[in-house]
Amino acid sequence: MGHVIHVMLEKAMNNILQNKRILIVGGSSGIGLAVAKQACTAGGKLIIASRNAAEKHNDLVAAVGHDIETYSFDMTSENETATALKKIGNIDHLVITARPEITPALFVETDFKQAKQAFETKFWGQYQLIQKAQGHISQHGSIVMTTGIAGEKIFKNFSTMAIINSATEVLCRQLAMELAPIRVNIVSPGFVAPKSQAVEKYAQQFPSGKIALPEEVADAYVYLMANPYTTGISVVIDGGARLI
Repeated sequence: MGHVIHVMLEKAMNNILQNKRILIVGGSSGIGLAVAKQACTAGGKLIIASRNAAEKHNDLVAAVGHDIETYSFDMTSENETATALKKIGNIDHLVITARPEITPALFVETDFKQAKQAFETKFWGQYQLIQKAQGHISQHGSIVMTTGIAGEKIFKNFSTMAIINSATEVLCRQLAMELAPIRVNIVSPGFVAPKSQAVEKYAQQFPSGKIALPEEVADAYVYLMANPYTTGISVVIDGGARLI
C-alpha cells in the first residue's frame, strides 16, 4: 500500500505543471536551466530565452531532455523584448533568473558604471520585461523573480546587489497587488554551485553544511508556479546562511 501511495504522489508531482507554457528568461544556464529541467519533468512546455538561447538550441534540448522553444533577446532592450514576446505569444508562467556581471567591491571602490549596468540588467530589465509580458500571462498564472542572499544578509563588497535585491522585493509585493489575479513571487537563493573553493569552505559553517545545488533551488520555482494560493512572498533557499 505504501508503494502505491508513493507512486501516486510521484505521478501527481510529475504533472503539476501539465501543459503549462513556461517562459524562463535566463534559462540557458545555472538555476534557470535547472528550473527548465524540473518544470519539464512536471509536465510543462518550456520556452527558454537569453541573449544566446536560440544559438544554443540543440545543446539546450539535450540538456533539458525534452523538446523546447528557444528565443534570443536582451531584456534590457525595449524593442527586442517586445518583438520576442510577440513571437512567443501567450504563456502561463514567467520565470526570470537572469543575473548581471558585477565585480564584488567595497561601496567606495565599486565601479559606478558597472553598478548602473547591474541595475539596468537585474532590476530595470525585470521591470521592463514584466511590464511588457503581463498582457501575455494567463490570469491563473504567475511571475517568479529572482533576488539573492545579498539583501537578506549584509556582506561586505556586495552593496550594489543588496540594493537591487531589496528593490526587487518591494517590486514583487507591489506587483502582487497590482497584477492580481496573476501571482507574483520571488526566490532568494543563497550560495549556489559552482563557487570558489573559498566560498565552499565558508559554506561548511551553515546549518546545511554546504552550498546549494541548482536543482535544490529550482524546486522553489516549481512550487511557486504550481501553488495557486501563494503570492507576494519571497522563498529563501540559503541552507541557513542568514543564521550565522
